[in-house]
Amino acid sequence: MLCAASFAIVSMLLGVFAQTQTSQGPVGSSVTIEIANKFQQVVPATGTERRALTIKNNNSDNCWVYIGGNKASKEKSTTLDPGSSYIRYWPFAPSDAIQATCATSSDSLLVEYQ
Repeated sequence: MLCAASFAIVSMLLGVFAQTQTSQGPVGSSVTIEIANKFQQVVPATGTERRALTIKNNNSDNCWVYIGGNKASKEKSTTLDPGSSYIRYWPFAPSDAIQATCATSSDSLLVEYQ
């Protein structure tokens, strides 16, 4: 009887102190650039802080990443060389909209955020 009561108390305490996962894993997708040298939105703006952001250039030519909802330009963007990535973690992961373009149409970017 004492053993059963002890087990019940321990089970109850473990249930109280167990952590629940409330966050999602990264949202990831491959984004295809429709028109070369024309910026398109690849990540929407969010009202909450992002915990992480990764944009990877999978191509053999340059791509450009612009943070913000204003008019994007290559001069105000971060250049991603072939095979390179733009990676930011909280508190430096932007919550703004993100636009991107590449030198060639049909290029793709791997985009993950959470």
